[in-house]
Parts: sequence; structure tokens; C-alpha cells
Amino acid sequence: MRDTPSTYARMARFARRATAAPAAVAALVTGLLATGPQASAADLPYGPYSCVNGYVWREAVPSDLVCVTPQIRSQTATENSLAASRREPDGGTYGPDTCKQGYVWRETSPADHVCVPPAARDQARADNANAPWRLVDPGATPRGGVSVFTEYGYSTGAYLTATGSGLSPNGTVSFYAVGINTTGPFSLGQLTADAAGRIQGYQTVGFISCRSGVTQPATVVVLDRKSGLVTTAGTTDAFRRCG
Repeated sequence: MRDTPSTYARMARFARRATAAPAAVAALVTGLLATGPQASAADLPYGPYSCVNGYVWREAVPSDLVCVTPQIRSQTATENSLAASRREPDGGTYGPDTCKQGYVWRETSPADHVCVPPAARDQARADNANAPWRLVDPGATPRGGVSVFTEYGYSTGAYLTATGSGLSPNGTVSFYAVGINTTGPFSLGQLTADAAGRIQGYQTVGFISCRSGVTQPATVVVLDRKSGLVTTAGTTDAFRRCG
């Protein structure tokens, strides 16, 4: 039985393998990136972003499918209708989208410059952060630009690592597992995208401890917290596989 190694030791060992046998490591990574069957959205009433009962799409823009209460959806539509009246008519420090005093950008996504009271921006951030829990099946969402692989071989679990692009610049990226014996998405860890919206190299999301009662691979779900977009990144068998 081996203890869980430090991140430094683990990365050093991986680097040595890459130097000594690049072809073998490439084959290993290719295999680890391969994923099992994705959950199907065919039976969901409104496709992969179907909301749980009591929630509807926010639609700050037509492509905004973050699930919110009907009250917040109505509030968002009102904010859109008032957008021009809350901007400085001659622009200002932040260009043509500069808000009048007392208002800030809503930021349901990085491009959302609708001016709202600060409480409405806080609400948008909270709704984005809760996006995976408000979907009927977050594991049925489309594959995004992030991929994960699992490094097995440890006595108590495995490391989950991620790479990819297509994320909000400088945004927090949260990873969750679904399809295991939990009441909702299970937090795996967080990373931060760079200024180009990428996770460069293979960055460690976290260590997954194996657990009893898990009978199938878990789907890894990715939440871009700046936009509220939920996608999938592959699967991991770490929860049911030790050693």
C-alpha cells in the first residue's frame, strides 16, 4: 500500500516518464482522456439544460440557460428593458457602457454590461454558482472545451487532472462529479482559467478518495462560474477504484 504522494513528487515522476518514454506517455494520456458513454438528454423535457421544478431559464440573452426562479427571470427582462436609461448617455470611464451612479454591470457573463443595482449583480453571481444543482441532469449537458483524466495507482483513490479552453478569461472553474451515491453534484475542486480562457497543461483539480457503494464511473461536470455555463468533461472511475 502506498501513501498519497505530494504534488511535487507526482509531477516530477510524470516529467521523468515523459522524458524517458514520450510515446508510452502519449498513449497513456490518450487512454485516460477516453470517456465512457455520456448521459442522454433525449428524455429531458427541454433538452440538456432542463431546469428542475420551480426554475426557468434566466435568458439575460437568448443563449443564457442558467436556471433561476420565475421572479429573477422577470427581473432580468425588466433590467434589459431599462438598460439604456441606466447608462451614462455620453459614456465615461468604462466606455459607452459606463453606468450611472448607483449602478454596476450585471455580469451574468463577461459580456453582460447591462447596468443594475449592486444587489442584482450579486444575485447573478449566486445564480451562476448554483447552476449545476438546478438542472434535472447536469451530466447530460454537452461536452465542453475541457477534458479530464485520472491518474490511478494510489492506495486510497486517484488524482483528477484537467486541461482545455473555451472558458471565461481569468474565471473560476469548478468541477463536480455526478452519477455517484450523493444527493447532488459532488465537489471535486477548482481551477482558474488564464487571460485567454484556457487551462494550460494538465493541472490537478484534486484527489478523489474511493468510496464504497459506487458501482459506475462518475461523469465530471464543469461550471464556468463567470458565465454559469455547465458542460461535461469526461468520466472518472476513481470513486470505485482503489490501488
